[in-house]
Amino acid sequence: MRLRPEPTALLTDWSSPAKPGLADAVAACARDGAFLAGLREVYGRADAAVEAAAATCLGGGACCRFDLAGHRLYASAGEMALLLATRPPRPRRTSRGRCPYQVGPACTARRNRPLGCRLYFCRGPAAEGLKATCERLHGLVRRLHERHGLTYVYAELTAGLAEVLGVV
Repeated sequence: MRLRPEPTALLTDWSSPAKPGLADAVAACARDGAFLAGLREVYGRADAAVEAAAATCLGGGACCRFDLAGHRLYASAGEMALLLATRPPRPRRTSRGRCPYQVGPACTARRNRPLGCRLYFCRGPAAEGLKATCERLHGLVRRLHERHGLTYVYAELTAGLAEVLGVV
């Protein structure tokens, strides 16, 4: 199960020398305070949607072990920039398909976690209902990149973080 739409045409054209790679795109997003404030507003909408849906996290942390849970999490360069404002305690986990922010069942980057993390619930009626919300809000994230003139790159989270952090 994917937590985000499959990144087909959404990915940056890597063959174009005029467009930066993922690390450059993340760094540019991290430098734009207005962009990050806008992203936090989108996250606030996501949190309000979760509250309105009365979605409940079981708190077991299985969803953060992407390799074992059988799903993939995608995030934009801006989402990665905000996530990386919190240094991952276990960066090497990214190369194993696991979230580097998970310690036990807990998320150490809860405030800065991407939309896919905010809107993913493994069970219950809210799980299905929040998929449409995720799609709609992700559209806002993409338009936010465009409004701020920031390169939009959409990548699988663990591979993207490993690239940005230089983890092999």
